[in-house]
Amino acid sequence: MKPEMSEFSYGFAFTNELITLPGSHVVAAPEFPSLQKEGKPGGGYDVKIPFGSPLFLQFKLSHYLERTNCKEYTLMGGAYYRWHLHALRHSAQHDLLLELESKGNEVYYVAPGFHQTAELNAHYLSKQIVNRSFGFRPGDIGVLPDEDEHYVVFNSLPMAYRCSDEPSLVKTQLMADLLGVAQDQRATRDLNEAGIRQIGQTIVDVLRKSRTRRSLVGHKSVNPDEVARAIDDQPTLRTLAFISRTVLDSELLILRNEPTVKRISRRRG
Repeated sequence: MKPEMSEFSYGFAFTNELITLPGSHVVAAPEFPSLQKEGKPGGGYDVKIPFGSPLFLQFKLSHYLERTNCKEYTLMGGAYYRWHLHALRHSAQHDLLLELESKGNEVYYVAPGFHQTAELNAHYLSKQIVNRSFGFRPGDIGVLPDEDEHYVVFNSLPMAYRCSDEPSLVKTQLMADLLGVAQDQRATRDLNEAGIRQIGQTIVDVLRKSRTRRSLVGHKSVNPDEVARAIDDQPTLRTLAFISRTVLDSELLILRNEPTVKRISRRRG
């Protein structure tokens, strides 16, 4: 069954919950209008932040498959969810996220373990969106073997599969667990003008490397020199967030680096 929600609705619900959870330490996040009105903690990109760690999230929507004749039903041992990677003939997104992660950045695909609007509403009201969302590192998915369509299947098990000609095993964890474990591993970065330029240069380098490796229709319109000029003209978190959204199709959040006092709590059931 197709997801009933939009990618924006899911991304909003996830981000809104994440910035209010104890232990997440989000200090800058996308400026959704309702977040501003509600005065939630976690500032906009205009907030002056001396140091922190960037977190790149690419939100996906999950299709639910429960019929016994579904292709991966036996492989998954029952009903499962599926989300799609952008085909490389249309978009360089996966290449870009792979390169970004290889530079030491924290990058995740994020997909819900639900697909109905009623579930989204219920989990949002009970603050269970993060606890019921699954994270996938681009590096665990690996390099795509060709420019055709590929997708990832998962359910409640700790392992998922990238489905190409043959299924390839992929690690997955609940986002609450991933963010909690990564808390102790995040490196502190200066977020002054020089630090912002450095992060921006990483994105530009990733873009240039991807362009030299593949000739992609959807990628040719993104000029690395124009991205570099935008960062030089306005070296701000707002600029980085805009570039992340338009070039990487990902949301940029900034996390405060502090010793973990309390993990993000996770309920089961």
